[in-house]
Amino acid sequence: MKLRTDSSIAVVLPSPIGDSLIGLVLVDNLIRNGYRPVVFGWVAEQLADWFPHVTVGQRAAWQGAFDTVLELRPTDYASTLSRSGKTICLATLPEYGGSKHMVDRIVDIATNVLGLADVTRSNGLVVPSDVMRGRFANRVVIHPTGSHPEKMWSRKKFIALSRVLVRRQLQPSFLVAPSELDVRGEIAKEGCEVHALPKLSEVAAWIAESSWFIGNDSGLGHLASCIGVPTLSLFMRQGLARSWRPGWGPGAVVLAPSFLPFGGLRERLWQRLLTVRRVMSAFHKLHGKHARATHHFAAAETNSATRIGMLPGAQSRRF
Repeated sequence: MKLRTDSSIAVVLPSPIGDSLIGLVLVDNLIRNGYRPVVFGWVAEQLADWFPHVTVGQRAAWQGAFDTVLELRPTDYASTLSRSGKTICLATLPEYGGSKHMVDRIVDIATNVLGLADVTRSNGLVVPSDVMRGRFANRVVIHPTGSHPEKMWSRKKFIALSRVLVRRQLQPSFLVAPSELDVRGEIAKEGCEVHALPKLSEVAAWIAESSWFIGNDSGLGHLASCIGVPTLSLFMRQGLARSWRPGWGPGAVVLAPSFLPFGGLRERLWQRLLTVRRVMSAFHKLHGKHARATHHFAAAETNSATRIGMLPGAQSRRF
């Protein structure tokens, strides 16, 4: 399915943060290969300054404007952007399935379906110049919530983990969504630092200026990873971790012990079986690798700023 470089292309991102960041891998590869897609989705809108080479569109202004519309999963409006009313849904392609990491599935689609020659796992995120990466050397961002309750570790255990971090001379900083007022109040009542930032760009800046990230299987873990902040992710099962673990910067996954014989039982009990000590041990190992991993990621980020596909002097564009 070779796309013409002179054709108009839209990429419609799904609503979840992690899925959108993974979808931007496809966008970055299209740009690297000479295409100029217009991207739709709230994540791209709020992180426009973090993706300076991406053109972000407002759907009301682009009705029926595109020769080709790509969407990762079915949405309720992608077809309205297409001249023909048809879209190409990546989730229906064989390359989207399987057991590979989700980023590698997008890479396979870019290479084997769209026929792109210059393909990378990067999504093109660039930390804005006014954000000081790693400014707070001891700050550990903790994200105790997520979109699916069954994937969330106990809030009380997150609070207990934060106390251990304080004893290690680190500064835990909880991040929750503005809508999660009950969570914010419960954490604050325990004397912990907690923030509910209204914009995703503000969340990204807070994470970027921190030095560590610990959280559930959720979108903010992916955001921390592609910023390059060492990320520890708590997963309910190995299969999910294999496909959905944050896959860009330095990071690690921690799971409950696997001594139970049945997978379903492990899934129901993983929050109880995963202890603060086990999470802290995984964080300690990640901490020990930090200096080498940070050096490697910084070098890769420097190279990405001048890679093929970055528009010279590009700035965020919103239409």
